[in-house]
Amino acid sequence: MREQKDLGLLILRVAGFLLVFTFGIQKIGWYWSALHAGKSFSSIGLAPLIAKMGFPIPVALALWITFNESIGAFLIGCGFLTRLLAASLTLGMAGALYTSVRLGEDWLRAALYLIMFITLIFTGPGKFSLDHLLKRKKSPAGGDIPADL
Repeated sequence: MREQKDLGLLILRVAGFLLVFTFGIQKIGWYWSALHAGKSFSSIGLAPLIAKMGFPIPVALALWITFNESIGAFLIGCGFLTRLLAASLTLGMAGALYTSVRLGEDWLRAALYLIMFITLIFTGPGKFSLDHLLKRKKSPAGGDIPADL
């Protein structure tokens, strides 16, 4: 039963790779193009939309979202820093859901990613992950970490 749960968590984490290849690379491309064109980051990508929605520090939030949906999502797919990055992505997806609803756009994708990343906060990455591999290497020779640590 444990193997099935871990396989399920691995499949759930694949959502991270889907996010990278559907949205993350696109967002990195916006900033790469802006850098080469000498454009201000406040005029491209998500920054104008974030400002329009009334969120503070739109450029910083846009860069954070870009990190989340690219590097952060990739690392979740690998199962590295899973709970921390899932929490960060959960906040980002809550903002995406809010924005989609407020603009009357399709909100389902943001809601699904939100649910997936909330789940990973509570469950962790499972056995088939870098987090699990690193935890095993750190634990004492006996296997389990003593309760008093």
